[in-house]
Amino acid sequence: MAEITNYRLMLDELDRTLSNIKENEAKTFLEQVISANDVFVSGKGRSGYVANSFAMRLNQLGKRAHVVGESTTPSITEEDLFIIVSGSGSTEHLKILAEKAKSTNAQVVLLTTKPESPIGKLANSVIELPAGTKYDAEGSAQPLGTLFEQATQIFFDSIVLDLMEALNVDENTMQQNHANLE
Repeated sequence: MAEITNYRLMLDELDRTLSNIKENEAKTFLEQVISANDVFVSGKGRSGYVANSFAMRLNQLGKRAHVVGESTTPSITEEDLFIIVSGSGSTEHLKILAEKAKSTNAQVVLLTTKPESPIGKLANSVIELPAGTKYDAEGSAQPLGTLFEQATQIFFDSIVLDLMEALNVDENTMQQNHANLE
């Protein structure tokens, strides 16, 4: 049987990536989430799953959050926040969504490895996670965009802890807000 040791490599890569997030970017992001009426999220592939999981936690915190593309997603307005998760920052469909959100004066935030990307240039703010993407063989021993997706998930989970404190929400409240039609 193979010895399971690759997690050490993953933890080291995550530590290097997450320790490079600029504190002011994280603080701005936290403030944007708190002040938004509604939060909208989008991403493609595994990045989309990460974005969706953050929307789930926001709803459990009592913050209205929506996954773009779902049939129940309302219109975005200037009082809302649109969070895009895209390692490359150049996914064409996400760029079109960013342009639409900007046309309503909604705030757009991009989590990416490429802050200078097309979506990065449209965004009001960018959280840079220096990790490899599916287009970069360098940057991680893990395949494709795995490190970026993992780092984004951990960043979001860290923000959830900050939001619990800022919104004065405890785990019991989150459990009450958890889906009960499962």
